[in-house]
Amino acid sequence: MLVKDKVAIVTGGSRGLGKAIAMTLVKEGARVSIWGRTPEPLEQAAKGIRAEGGEVLAIRTDVSDSAQVNNSVQKVLDTWGKIDILVNNAGVLPQLTGLADPSKANPFLDMTDESWAEEIATDLSGVFYCMRAVIKPMIEQHSGRIINIGSLAGVAGGYFSTPAYSASKAGLMGMSMLAARWLGKYGITINVVNPGPIMTEGAAFGPSQLEALGRTIPFRRGGVETEILCKPEDIANAVLYFASELSSFVTGTRINVLGGQHMG
Repeated sequence: MLVKDKVAIVTGGSRGLGKAIAMTLVKEGARVSIWGRTPEPLEQAAKGIRAEGGEVLAIRTDVSDSAQVNNSVQKVLDTWGKIDILVNNAGVLPQLTGLADPSKANPFLDMTDESWAEEIATDLSGVFYCMRAVIKPMIEQHSGRIINIGSLAGVAGGYFSTPAYSASKAGLMGMSMLAARWLGKYGITINVVNPGPIMTEGAAFGPSQLEALGRTIPFRRGGVETEILCKPEDIANAVLYFASELSSFVTGTRINVLGGQHMG
């Protein structure tokens, strides 16, 4: 029970990676508030957590709206009186038609103004809004764990990414390190988990993409040639490390869960 009696917020917690993170934290003893924009999957995820005996608070929240973020943080405080852990997982994944065929993709020419604005609003501004909203109660309690979900796109540009997604994830890295410098004196740690290519409900890779990825990822799970994708549980376990006392003296850093796709 590595996070027993802790209160956690997981944004984008209604499906895929966020759902796996929320479930892992619950199994390790946390009470979890999951946030999402769509009511039905949000309630389904909450029902699944309750079925496992977990305590959950599902809140419909668009993290790109700072007023909604502030209201949702207050609901968590009103319910449980504190916030120990924030996992910034909500994100808009790259959506370029050319990405289905890497040979035809041109992310700069294909990206519209609307797509740029949407990805920046959620993937970068949304992270800032959530961090800003939880920092005050964390300062008051002299403790806190903030874990931001990054990407290879923010470290090395990525492979199947967009300019906005890569810029957002790189910005997230810089913002996390700045926050770690300013907030360490209050007992708050800020770290980043960078997932590798991962198969979830929000992301699917075609044969040509998998072939291209296979040339960049050296690790094969179990020695099986086709097992190159990251699992949601791999990321959830890395988040758990940063959320627990196992990493009590670790801040301003990152874990790359990439199967060796990027090293260093």
